[in-house]
Amino acid sequence: MAAANDDEILEGFLCPICKADLKSASQLTSHFESLHSEEQDVLKSLKDIFGKAKKIILNNDDNDLKETFDRALKLNYQEQAYYHSQEQVVGVSRSSTDYFKAVRSARLERYATETNKLLIRLDKLVCNMPTDQNMRKQHEQEVVPWLDGSSVKLCPNCAKAFNITRRKHHCRLCGSILCHDCSVFLDLNIARAIVDPSAPKSTEQQDPETLEKTGLRLCEHCYNLVELRKQVQDSRNAKTVLVTAYEQMRSLMEQARPAVAMYEKMCQSLFDGETTYNLTDVNAMRGRIGKLAEGIDLLSKQIAAHPADPGTRQARLQNAIRQAAAHYIKEDLLSLRKLPTEAQIEEVRRQRYERAERQIQAERQRMEREAATQAAGPSAPSDNHQDDDDDPLLEQMNIIRGYIKEARKELRFEEVAILEANLKELKKEYQFQKLSSKS
Repeated sequence: MAAANDDEILEGFLCPICKADLKSASQLTSHFESLHSEEQDVLKSLKDIFGKAKKIILNNDDNDLKETFDRALKLNYQEQAYYHSQEQVVGVSRSSTDYFKAVRSARLERYATETNKLLIRLDKLVCNMPTDQNMRKQHEQEVVPWLDGSSVKLCPNCAKAFNITRRKHHCRLCGSILCHDCSVFLDLNIARAIVDPSAPKSTEQQDPETLEKTGLRLCEHCYNLVELRKQVQDSRNAKTVLVTAYEQMRSLMEQARPAVAMYEKMCQSLFDGETTYNLTDVNAMRGRIGKLAEGIDLLSKQIAAHPADPGTRQARLQNAIRQAAAHYIKEDLLSLRKLPTEAQIEEVRRQRYERAERQIQAERQRMEREAATQAAGPSAPSDNHQDDDDDPLLEQMNIIRGYIKEARKELRFEEVAILEANLKELKKEYQFQKLSSKS
C-alpha cells in the first residue's frame, strides 16, 4: 500500500519508486531488477519481506494451529453451554404453504391442460384409423399438423445432425421433429384403452419390430404424459384385497340363490311323487349349496380379519359384512327343507302310479264304449301297424333319456326338468297310440 497523493491511496504490489502495480511479487521483483537496479538496498529489503512472508505462509507453526483449534473448540463449547442453559425463544415464523400450493396448482393445471389436449388428439387418431399406411399417414397429418422441418438441421432431443441415414420424423401428438432413435412407439391397443377405459383390454404384447410398424410414433415428452395418465387410470381402477374378497363373496351368493330355489323345487317334486328327480340328484344339489356356504363363510372371515383401526368406519363396515354373511348362511343356506326317506318316496310314487292306472283304465273303458256305439260294419285290418322297436316315439324317448343322464352328471337340473317334461309328453302320446290301436 502506498500514498500517491494526499487524497489517493493505492493498494497492491506497487513499485516503491515508480508506483506501478505489478499484480504479483515475482513481477514486482523482476520489474525492480530491470528498471531500478541501482537501488540495491531497496531490492534486498523487498526480497527479505517476501521471503519472510512466504516462510510464514508455507511453514506455519503447529503451535499456532493448535492454539487456534483449541480456541475454536472453546468458543463452540461456550456457545453450546449458553444455548443449553437458557431456553430458546421461538422467533418470528412464516408459512410458505400457500405459496407452494399456488405454484403446485399452477403446474398441475398446466400439465392437466396439456395432457387433456394430447388425449383429445389421441382419441381422434385411434378413432377410424385406416389400415393402409398411406391413408394412415394422411389421417395423422389431418388430425395433428406437422411442423415444417426444412430449416431444422439437428434433432432437438439428441442434437445429432440429420442426414441420409438419420431421417426426420414427426411426433403424432404434438407434430414436433425428432429422429428415429429418439422416437417412442405407443401400442394402438393401449392407446384405445387410455381414451376409452371401458373398452376391453388386450393382454397381447407386440414385439419391437411389429410395434414400430403398427404403433404411434411419439416424442419422449408426449409419451411420458400419456403414460402418466395411464398409470393414474390403473391406480384408480385397481382393486384392493377387501374389494376383491367382497366381490367374490357376492358372486358366490348370486350362485347360491338359484341353487337354493332349484333345491326347493326338487324337494317338492320328490314329495309330490314325481319321477323328474331322484334322491341322488337332490343330495348332489345340497352338497353344492354346502360348498357355496363354506366359501361365503371363509371370505367373510377374511374381510372381518383384515387389519383396521378399532372404532373406525372401515372396522364397522367389515364387521357388518361378516354379520350379514353369517345371517345369510344361517337363514337361507342352512335352513333347507329336510329330505324325505326312500320309503316315503316309494310310497308316494306307488300312490301316484295307482291313480295313473285308474285314469288309464277309465280312459280305456270310455274309448271302448265309443267304439261299440259306432256304426256296425266290418273294419278292414290295418296295414299301418308298426313294430314297437321301430316306433319313432320310442327312439325319441331313448334319446331324451340319454340327454337326461348327461345333464344329471353335470348338475344341470333345470335342463333335467325340461327334458323330463318332454319325456312325459312322449309317454302320454305313446300310451294314447297304444290304446287307439287296441280299440
